[in-house]
Amino acid sequence: MLQLIKNPNTRILGIVVLGYILICAYFTIWTYHRQYDLSEHSSLLRLEGIANATALQIEGDMHAQLTEKYPNIDDIKFNAQDTLYNQIHRILRRNYEAQMLKSPTYTMILDTAKHRFEFIATSSDSPYYRHVYDTYNPILKEQYTKGGVLPMYMDKFGMWLSAFAPVRNIKGQTVAVVMTDEKFDQFVAVARKNALNNLFISLLIISPVIALLFFALRHYVLREARLKKRLEETLDTNVKISEQLEESYEKLSSIDALRKEMIANISHDLRTPLTNLSGYIETLYLRRHTITLEERERYLTIGIKESERLKKLIDDLFELSKLEANQVTMNPEPFPIAELLQDIVAKYEVICQEKKIQISSNLSENTPWVVADIKLIDRVFQNLLDNALKYNLTENGTVHIDLQSINNQLFVKIENTGDTIPPSVLPHIFNRYFKKEDVQNSTGLGLAIVKKIMDLHQSDISVASADNKTTFEFCLPIYSK
Repeated sequence: MLQLIKNPNTRILGIVVLGYILICAYFTIWTYHRQYDLSEHSSLLRLEGIANATALQIEGDMHAQLTEKYPNIDDIKFNAQDTLYNQIHRILRRNYEAQMLKSPTYTMILDTAKHRFEFIATSSDSPYYRHVYDTYNPILKEQYTKGGVLPMYMDKFGMWLSAFAPVRNIKGQTVAVVMTDEKFDQFVAVARKNALNNLFISLLIISPVIALLFFALRHYVLREARLKKRLEETLDTNVKISEQLEESYEKLSSIDALRKEMIANISHDLRTPLTNLSGYIETLYLRRHTITLEERERYLTIGIKESERLKKLIDDLFELSKLEANQVTMNPEPFPIAELLQDIVAKYEVICQEKKIQISSNLSENTPWVVADIKLIDRVFQNLLDNALKYNLTENGTVHIDLQSINNQLFVKIENTGDTIPPSVLPHIFNRYFKKEDVQNSTGLGLAIVKKIMDLHQSDISVASADNKTTFEFCLPIYSK
């Protein structure tokens, strides 16, 4: 044993083991902090969106009237005691339930005379009217009039993430803020546990290798050649592991960059219709006594289109999230796909006429029935036709739907004219993070939803593009009576 300890190879082995442990610890800590930062960022974005949406639903004058009517602590003892309070409570409760929050949402006012914050309305069943909030973050006071977020902080109840948004009266003055909170303790505990588990597994994996090496060193004098061979094999294995780790790290970095880009794109796409909608509503209000009927109709038309655009984006995000989380249940049933397509094509005829695009198909009464989820397949066709019309950027374009029965499968092709898609882009066309830069009002979610739906049907969907034509193709099983 003494000779084994004095052997220089043993010292080298000890250094290698220590280095491996340090590397494992480093990557474990790095992964923990990375997961922590990403989770905090996404949670704050979500809380900020909820706070802003809730604040826009509360009338500032009504909130101010409530605080003037009841100036003392616990003047409101139950939610139905006062109509004004109950209206604000219902708004908070509705948003609290819709967003599936675990902590109550509430409004607060800043008492400048007493230099403190007081709770007013809450989504909770029990009011805590005008109770003092004495542990507020300085950011809350600094950004009281414009809203903001509170990164992770601690109080006597644990670790929290918060966001707040101003509630303004008809003059645009801030009379209160809406606060949304999320407890961060459970995530931190789980992340730490996962980090320790990963470190333990790494050490557990390397332990047999270490034991074998020490056993070989004990017989080093007699088995030097064999030991050398084993060391070479171990070196080769470590090189392969290092290459795999490097490749995995590059893939994770690429995915992280794409996620950041998509968050930025979606934030921009959400902000644009919201800004436009807010601007036209504000114009209608400010010029309500002087605006002409023609201008009012134009502004209202634009406002409706912007709200529909915003709704579609939110619906797409929600649907894709459910598909990716496996929360969509398949309900396959036999149905006449020709009738479904005829109804869908009829809906798009007006749009095609406006864009001077000719839409055609080879539908017939003899087209066989298929077995699939009719609602999901309807969404697939609508998304593909939306995509086909979107990329028909020139007049006199065409969209053709072709159905062919081969064996027990019905092959569906949707072909549209338009610019040829580069070969480098085709492999990424169904990626939820992919967005073509020359197309506006698109987040690339439509085709990602199509891919997820076809995955649920255990069917592949392919795309080909050449000679200014793009074709999407997939197949569905034919119903056998």
